[in-house]
Amino acid sequence: MPERLYATDSADFDRLLSLGFSANEASRLVYMKSHVSEEVEYRETVAENRRLNFVRWLIEHNRLSN
Repeated sequence: MPERLYATDSADFDRLLSLGFSANEASRLVYMKSHVSEEVEYRETVAENRRLNFVRWLIEHNRLSN
């Protein structure tokens, strides 16, 4: 699994090992940490797209006034 190899090449991984986490637990935590921001960015992009679609609908149906 490439993400495991990626996760084990970091200072975070070493720190978690020194705190008593197993190698499997540490690699999963580092992987999750690195991908949480991607999920947040995706949700923000979806929300922004919905807002833009709503504004487009308002304009197309003459619901906005200048």
